[in-house]
Amino acid sequence: MKFNKKSLVFGLVTLFILSVALTGCGGGGAGGGAAKKEEVLVIGSIQDMSGTTSVFGNAVTRGAEVAIEKLNAKGGINGKKIKLVTLDTKGDPKEAINAYNRLVDQEKAIAVLGPPISNIGLALAPIANGKKVPIVGSFIDPRVTVAPDGKPQTAMFLMQPSSVQYAEIMAGYAVEKLGHKKIAIFYNQSNAYSVSLIKPFKEYAESLGAKIVIEEKYTKDDKDYKTQLAKIKESGADVLYAPNYTQELVILFKQRKQAGVNIPIVDGLDLASPFAQNINDPEAADNAFFANNFSEKEPQLVEVRNAYKAKYNNEEPINKAYLGYDKIMIIAEAAKKVNSTKPEDLIKGLEQIKDLQGATGVITLSPQTHQPVGLSMVIFKMEKGKYIEVGRYVPEKHKKM
Repeated sequence: MKFNKKSLVFGLVTLFILSVALTGCGGGGAGGGAAKKEEVLVIGSIQDMSGTTSVFGNAVTRGAEVAIEKLNAKGGINGKKIKLVTLDTKGDPKEAINAYNRLVDQEKAIAVLGPPISNIGLALAPIANGKKVPIVGSFIDPRVTVAPDGKPQTAMFLMQPSSVQYAEIMAGYAVEKLGHKKIAIFYNQSNAYSVSLIKPFKEYAESLGAKIVIEEKYTKDDKDYKTQLAKIKESGADVLYAPNYTQELVILFKQRKQAGVNIPIVDGLDLASPFAQNINDPEAADNAFFANNFSEKEPQLVEVRNAYKAKYNNEEPINKAYLGYDKIMIIAEAAKKVNSTKPEDLIKGLEQIKDLQGATGVITLSPQTHQPVGLSMVIFKMEKGKYIEVGRYVPEKHKKM
């Protein structure tokens, strides 16, 4: 069979017209137009996914995904489904700034989850304040949420105790609950994290009638603490406060046993599991107290833990996963408060968060500081390598903030 050029052109034009007509009929229904695409709300997340704190970043992200899956199953936020877009900061403030700008300018994120890293929060604060797209983070440096003039950083919100609040929790517990009055302090003077936890601890402990009998320091390169421990032993202190990083605390606990310093230690989250296993000595991993964000026995946390394990091949969530979960639930509650998902409205909604039951506790955010108010923490005791839950505690001072 032969085809001339005219027949071929006519046939192609006919096929094109038919295909256009069929496409229109398939997508438009009775109206004849394309189906309207469902609006999806983007929540951004700025986390270290590949750097030195990537364990934290991945945990925050996974916890947030669990919360989003739960919310989407119930219709999302204000009737709109949610999508999490996570960008890797690699632990670098410059990368974090670039990531925030991309999330806001290109992805049109309505809010952003911040990392548990304070120097990144400090770098992001002026940018976020200018763009007015809120960041809900777990950076504990109070300067991230409160400006030098005492006013709140417009777009920055903290959902766990600040370093000042945490230090006061441990000081209050040591003095009010354990009854200690003579305190020794031992910390890394080259570590900004450790230094930030010293002054508020001292001030609150002294306001409760306790006395700091000795204060010993070291630097990151020091591995031998025997001299400092000997001085602490001779000081008459009845409790030791040592808010240092995990690796340094492992050294301290082992040398503390060798030096015969048998007084209790009160400390930070670095004592949380698997710290005791890292020491690998039940006799050394003993008689220490710290405050954690959560209790595995509380029903709201059990639900989140089970959902997390079901989603991630039976993996046990760490502390930061619950923080990621709560950050999403806080944003959803803020949208509900103001019946809006516009970023500037969400800032107003975040300032109205009150008595929200999260995985990590009952959360209220102060409009004056953008920090939690009266948020209790769960005290744990380490006893011969085992963790014993003591119960929730919040200083009286924090209930009035």
